[in-house]
Amino acid sequence: MIKFSLFCTALLMAGASVAAPAEYPTRPIRLIVNSAPAGPVDICARAIATYAGKLLGQTVIVENRPGAAGIIGAKVVAKSVPDGHTLLMTLDTLLTVNPYLYKRLANDVIPHLEPLSIAGSFGLALTVRSELGVDTVHDLLRYARSHPITYSSAGYGSPGNLAFEKFKQITGIDATHVPFGGSPGAINALLGDQIQAGFLSASAVQPHIKAGKFRALAISSRELDPDLPGVPVMAQLGLEPLKDFEAAFAFLVMAPRGMSRDIAAKWDETLAQVYASPEFQASIASLGMRAPFSGHAVAKEWVQTQAGSWAEVIESAGIKGE
Repeated sequence: MIKFSLFCTALLMAGASVAAPAEYPTRPIRLIVNSAPAGPVDICARAIATYAGKLLGQTVIVENRPGAAGIIGAKVVAKSVPDGHTLLMTLDTLLTVNPYLYKRLANDVIPHLEPLSIAGSFGLALTVRSELGVDTVHDLLRYARSHPITYSSAGYGSPGNLAFEKFKQITGIDATHVPFGGSPGAINALLGDQIQAGFLSASAVQPHIKAGKFRALAISSRELDPDLPGVPVMAQLGLEPLKDFEAAFAFLVMAPRGMSRDIAAKWDETLAQVYASPEFQASIASLGMRAPFSGHAVAKEWVQTQAGSWAEVIESAGIKGE
């Protein structure tokens, strides 16, 4: 834990900067997405590319490089010249979780990257099948103490896996993890009655809730989700063990380490304008992301805080990289 804290501190310290060109950007910008097309990170990246490109006066080209828990795409950016023309769009788990699961690969890449901005944060909905007869988190805890239960997630080290393992550790219940290669598999497993519960994307479960197939019991973050009106956050439940529960995640825009402060400030200014646009906000609403834009200072603080919060969960649960 202490070693990784020192690692984060070293990662977030300013390194030697590449001088900003007189006019930036001077050519099209590559925005590498380290996940597959059509997923939430990709959709958000393409929305940012459209709006930021207009403001910057250059095309922002989104390029998908999935694989190895996001490390393949991250490596492309880590090896790039830090002149602001190659950036990364990633889930924050690249920095907050992967160093514990893929130590060698992560250590080869992560020290060469730095957070540029938070492109939105989100929580997950603790969801069950309606037929389970569970209406509240309290009901689920009682049910789990007298029945074996399983939960689904998008894979080992995914937000759903992390959130449920944290939930297990705090409440003392037992539940078997059934990982899938993505969120659709996790949701389909719940639809098919193969598992009993899961921390799942609010926007993804909303249609099934409206259809009466799912019931959302609580939101994992500290903020209510507009997609699920009436669903409380964990801290509102009145359950002592869960009063401080939080499992929140973020999308990050990242740069090769050593990018100049001038270019970082340019992106702060540009993304602040992007996020102030009602049209842009509407374009990402389907992802369940409502949080306002946060610049590079807040992004660095987020990474440090979240990395520390997941270390104990990963170790206690024995979560391993696939």
